[in-house]
Formats: sequence, C-alpha cells, structure tokens
Amino acid sequence: MPNLEALAKVIPILPDPLALVNEHGVIVLANPRLYQLFGYPADSLIGQPVSMLLPEELRASHGAHLAEYFRAPTFRSMGIGLELSARRADGSQFPVEISLSPHRISEVVYALADIRDISERKRMEAERQENLRQKELAEARAHAAQVLASQNEALRAIFEASPLGIVTATQDGIIDRWNRAAERIYGISVRDAVGTSIWNLHRALEDGKDSNTAEVWAAVNEGRELRNFQFHQHRENGKIVDISLSSAPFHDVNGGNSGFVFLVEDISAKNAIEQQLRQSQKMEAVGQLTGGIAHDFNNLLSIIICNLELLLENLPAGSEDREMGDLALAAGLHGAELVKQILAFSRKQNLDPRRIEVNELVEGMRNLLARSLGEQIEIHVDLEAGLSAAVADRVQLQTALVNLATNSRDAMPRGGRLVIQTQSAMLDEAYAKQFTDLSAGEYIMVSVSDTGSGMSASTMERAFDPFFTTKPPGEGTGLGLSMVFGFVKQSGGHVRIYSEVDQGTTIRLYLPRATAAHPSAVAPVEAQKIPKAQGAHILIVEDNLDLAKSATRVLTDAGYKTTEANSAEDALTLFKNLPSIDLLFTDIILTRGKNGIELAQEILLLKPEMKVLFSSGFSEAALRVSGRALVTGNFIAKPYRKDELLARINGILAGVPARQ
Repeated sequence: MPNLEALAKVIPILPDPLALVNEHGVIVLANPRLYQLFGYPADSLIGQPVSMLLPEELRASHGAHLAEYFRAPTFRSMGIGLELSARRADGSQFPVEISLSPHRISEVVYALADIRDISERKRMEAERQENLRQKELAEARAHAAQVLASQNEALRAIFEASPLGIVTATQDGIIDRWNRAAERIYGISVRDAVGTSIWNLHRALEDGKDSNTAEVWAAVNEGRELRNFQFHQHRENGKIVDISLSSAPFHDVNGGNSGFVFLVEDISAKNAIEQQLRQSQKMEAVGQLTGGIAHDFNNLLSIIICNLELLLENLPAGSEDREMGDLALAAGLHGAELVKQILAFSRKQNLDPRRIEVNELVEGMRNLLARSLGEQIEIHVDLEAGLSAAVADRVQLQTALVNLATNSRDAMPRGGRLVIQTQSAMLDEAYAKQFTDLSAGEYIMVSVSDTGSGMSASTMERAFDPFFTTKPPGEGTGLGLSMVFGFVKQSGGHVRIYSEVDQGTTIRLYLPRATAAHPSAVAPVEAQKIPKAQGAHILIVEDNLDLAKSATRVLTDAGYKTTEANSAEDALTLFKNLPSIDLLFTDIILTRGKNGIELAQEILLLKPEMKVLFSSGFSEAALRVSGRALVTGNFIAKPYRKDELLARINGILAGVPARQ
C-alpha cells in the first residue's frame, strides 16, 4: 500500500491532470498538468476545496455527491453520456471527463481524480455532426427538389406563396413566370408581365443612381449568379423602391442553359430603418462634438461678459464708448444664446419637465404669435377637447413653437396660413419599430402646419442638422429646428416632418402623456434683489486663469474677500491654511487632479457647514449623464453675468435656497 509521500513522487510525472482529494473535498496533492490545465500558480490548490474547480452553479450540490462517493468508493468514470464542465482560474469553462479511483493510505481513503479536457473531442464531434447535418440537409434538399419537380401543383403553390418576387425568363429574356409578390413589388400584373422582355423591366432612374444595374445584365449574359444585388427601381406607378435582386441560370435535363430565375425583394422599409440609424448616430456624434465646443465657448463668454459689465459700470451713459460696449455685451449675450441652442441640440440642456396643459399653453401664445408673424399670416388653432396633459419643459416647448412658427413665416413671404393643432396620439409597436429610438405608448401631439414653399426630400433629410439652413447668409443660424429636435428627443418624445415643394410643411411634435405622478409646472418667481455683501471670504477654484481673474474682480468689487486656486490640490492646501473661508466657488471640470465635486466632498468632510457653489460650461443635465452627481443643488451655468453670480453667492450665504 503506497504512502502519501510515494504517491506525491508518482503523480507529477503522470501525463493526465490529477488531484488527490480527501473525504472533506480538500485537495491534498495535484500535479503540474492540473495547474497548467486550470491556470493556477503551482502549489496554490493544495488545501483548497476541489469544488473551486467547478462552475459556481455546481458547487452547492458537490458536497452531497462527494459524500455519496466516499460511502462506497470505487473506480468511477464521469462525463460519459453526461455534460460535465470545469472552471479555470480566469472564470472560463470547458467540458471534461473525470475518472475517480479510491486510494487507501494509512487507513485513510482518498479519491484520485483524473481530469481530461475533452474540448477538442467535443469540437471534432460537433464538426462531424455538422458535416452529417449538412450532408443530410443537402440530401434532403436534393430530394425535395426532385419531389417539387414531379409535383407541379405543389411548386405552383410555393411559387405563389413566396414573400419574394420570383420571375423566370427564357434564354432570350422573355418573361414566362411572374408571381404575386412580383406583382406587388413592381406594380405590374402577371397578364401584363408575361411575354414581355426582362431587359425592359428595370429602367434606370433619371438621376443616374442605377447605372450599376448594367452589372445585373452582364452577369445574366455571362451565365453567372448574383446574390443580393441592390439598386433603385421604378414601379409602374412611378414610385421608386429599393430592390435586392438575386439571379441564377437554370438548366434543362441535358445540362444546357434554358433560362434564368430572379428573386426580388423590396428592401425599402429595411433601408429606411438603416438610414434612420445612421442619421441617429450622426446626430449623436455631432451632439457630442458640439457639446464639447459649447463648454469651451461658455468659458470664453463668461470672461467676455463679466469683463464688459465691469467696464460698462465706469463708462458714462450716452457716450460713444458706452454705446460700443453695450453692442459688444449684446453680442456676447447673443453668443450665449447660440451656445444654449447648441446644448439643446446635443440634448445636454437643463430641462424642468412638468405637467403641461398643452391646449392652455397654445391658447396663451396665440396673441404673441400673431404679433410676431404679422397681419399677412392667418393663424388658426385646432385644439382637441379634453386633451390630456403632456410632460415637458414649459419654456422650451414655448420656444420650440415660436421657432416653428418663425420658420413657417419665412416660408410664406407673401402671407399664408399657419395651423397649430393638438390631439392625443397612440404610437403602437408597429409604428415604433420603424424608428430606432421610439417607444410605443400614449403621446400628446402638437403640430405646426403652413402653406409655404415646402421642402424637397434632400432638405427634409438635413432639416434637423445643426447649422443647416436654406436661408441666405446672415439670415439664419441653422439652429432653430435642431434645437426643437434636441428638446423633443431629450423629453422622450418624437418629431416628424411632412413636406412637399410648394405644398407647405407640417412638423409634428409628440410629447409623452402625463400621469398622476408628474408634478405640475410652477409659476416663475420674481428675481430676488441682490443683498449687500457681508464681507465673506470666498475660495475661487478655476483652472481658466482669465476667468478666475474676472470672477475675482466681480466679487472683490462687491465687497467680498477672495482667494484664488487653479487646481483642487492648491485649493485644499489654501483651505487648510485659511479656516476663515465661508464659501467654495468651484468649476466642476478641472484639468489637473481632482474635479470640483471631489474637492467639495473633501472640504465638506473637514467643514460640513461650508457653503458651495458649482459652475461649469456643461449643463447640469450633461453632468448628471456623465455620472457627476452634485453634492448640493447650488449650480450656476457658464456663461454667467455679474449680477447673476452675485445673486447666487449672496443667496447661498444668506441661506436662501436656489429655485429648482
């Protein structure tokens, strides 16, 4: 009877992966092949439960199997007729066969487990089975072809039931078979198709997009097969559809070419979905780019606006310098509005979604729109009685309707009719499947229609692209419709354009229907007067040195004591040496080290009563999406104006909560 030491000398030289396990399921010995197979460091399995070599889902039941084996230990092969798996150190699993043999050493019974990786055997067996399956499938297909060839009635039924258009033509190109799907796709009846030439069927489009159809006929003439060749196709009624065509010659019993078979699929709907996906991805990419640009512009605009306001305070009213300064400030504020529109398109603006009575909102805007559009535009409002509330940002919805109405006015330079309509809408699963980012459900539809010049198909495709405009240079930014698109999408809604040249345009906004859980919109509150400064000490953390100087000047002129830092690390050092600091005013996105939120968290641990005001060129919405949850609700978006900054600082120090 071998002892444990003797077995320990023999196991390492054996070719199979081996593990000696005691009755408690603990590994006593293991050879190098076992470590190599399972990917564990040498000797790391000694003293470990053998169950760690099993998938996690099998470990719970392993103890019972082990106890059952040791009650009557005998040689046993496992995995034959069963599916056994083992688990490597990296978590990957593989199929195994296990042979167990009992070994008694000094009256103690052990189980020697011989573990064999049968992945290659499984692969070869699967390959063999697949080959057999393919062979059987080929034989079945051949048999089916023989049966179909001898059963003309069954062939006719299959021919007519096929969802693909099936067309056969003789060797000289005369159509002799034409199924129902072909009638649907081409708009030509079987009576009108049979007997005509296949070469006259596919006419090239006037714009030349189908010049590649020559490849179809070249393949046919050469007796080659075609698979899923795609092109545009005129239907008999003039409509253009997208076609996927496959073709192959077929032969008579003597092997000669007796004609051709064409399989035709209308892939217009499929292509439309793919185009929407590409457009969605393009819009998302542009949104990411413009969102980043907006952040940098907001920093620059903050510097410009704050410094201009400081300069204007020292210029006499009515002077030429004051007039020039006012013009520059107005330009800076206009730039800030453009940045807001960019953020709207990129879906990173701040929204306050609430219950909105859409009918009430539209009625309230009727007079405003009438004054804005002029007397030559007739406004008609068609509101659904008893319309449910929608969920959206009230101000953004008003802005969207003004933008749409303004676009309609520009499309009707000689006057016309503007119709604003509201109604309930149920977008079902069949409709939602046509779009890549739409959920089926109940919506409130608001449409704006005009009798203007309309849009071409190519213009409609780009209508929501930022900076795209058909207006002359200097007469439009191209951000109006992109802002509407971004607002509706960020609100969980849907936008559709219907337009034809010289026939007017209708744009429909679908906003989610409100439920009882959605809060109602609140009336705006009057801006608080700025209280006098109390001489508090403010720590300004801003990595843009010019903006830091501007903020320092604004707060210093208001009577505050300020200290500047350009990184979170510098700010922490200053804070620890200046216990008199009352408020932390920090940018969130800092280029070096910790960001502003992490800085605030550390300072609040040291001084929980510390007041904090965050700022960023990104909106709160964008910061939440990025995972940067604010420590408090105090946030001011860049670019900020001097009075706005002072109002927020003074309000925080006075304990007045920011309006949410």
